[in-house]
Order: sequence, then structure tokens, then C-alpha cells
Amino acid sequence: MFETVSVIGGDLRQLTLARLLKNEGYHVFLYGFDKNIQPEGLKQEEDKDFVLSADIVILPVPVTFDGTTVNSPYSDNPMYVEEFLKGINPSAIVFGGQIQPNLQKALEDNHIAYRDYLKREELSIKNAVPTALAV
Repeated sequence: MFETVSVIGGDLRQLTLARLLKNEGYHVFLYGFDKNIQPEGLKQEEDKDFVLSADIVILPVPVTFDGTTVNSPYSDNPMYVEEFLKGINPSAIVFGGQIQPNLQKALEDNHIAYRDYLKREELSIKNAVPTALAV
């Protein structure tokens, strides 16, 4: 079954998710949190190939702002979408928020299962409230 989870990029919500998954017994690989942050209890992985070999890959909200790099505000070395697509474990399932249509198509073309978690109404609503308050 699923044993390894990679959390790539994102904000502090991704770190919280990574900690929760680790506490549930998953082997969690963290990538994209190497700048000005201490991921307490989690190890930052540097090997992209290793990170992309996970059974489950969790990407941020939004997955990308520029269409080129994975949204990683806490990283000096963000992952490029292209290298993500080339290196992803073909049997992995990918989760992300606001996955752009061109990325969806690339995942489909490579027969990689994915889910856009912001398409779940309850999550979309709960995410919208703090986003609106932050503006």
C-alpha cells in the first residue's frame, strides 16, 4: 500500500500536514523548506529523485504561480514543474491545489493519477475564508 509521502513546497500548512502524516506512521520526505525555516521533527531532503520516488506526492496551493516552478516560498532551490514531471514515480498519486490545466494534461498524458484537493467544496470554502481575511 502507500508508505512513503513527499510534501513538496508550499507554506506552513504543508509543514503541518507533513507532521500529521509522520505522526500517523508514514515515511515523510520534505522538499522545498530550506530557507529561513526550521521544519521541527522533519528532515529536509535534498535529493529530488528520492523525493519524487514516493508513493504519494503532495503539492501546494496553488501548485505553481508561474507555470515553471512548484510554489516554494521557503526554498532557495525550488523544483521545476518540468523536472517534477520527468522524475515522478509513475505509480504515484499526486495531490495539489489549483492544478493548472496544462499540468493536468501532462499528468494524464503520463498516466499519473492526481487529485486537485481544492475541488472539494468543503476544503475550498475553508481555504477561502482565511485567504480573504489575509487580504
